[in-house]
Amino acid sequence: MSKSAIQNHWIESVLVVFLVGVTVLSIGWHIYRYGGDYYYMRVNGSSESFPVTVPGGVTQNGYVYRGIAKNLSNI
Repeated sequence: MSKSAIQNHWIESVLVVFLVGVTVLSIGWHIYRYGGDYYYMRVNGSSESFPVTVPGGVTQNGYVYRGIAKNLSNI
């Protein structure tokens, strides 16, 4: 094999490993983000706007709802 052919196969190997890594990370993120139980809540009335502190210490206006959330797998 010539030197350029070996170099081309090395680049292809790195690209394949990168593609596989991105695919595995993407699937893992999807499972982490969307896996688990789903809870739904019916909001029957208006709510008030309150300052809400989110992670990172940032304060934003948000809504607080009061009600009972139901797990769909238990219905």
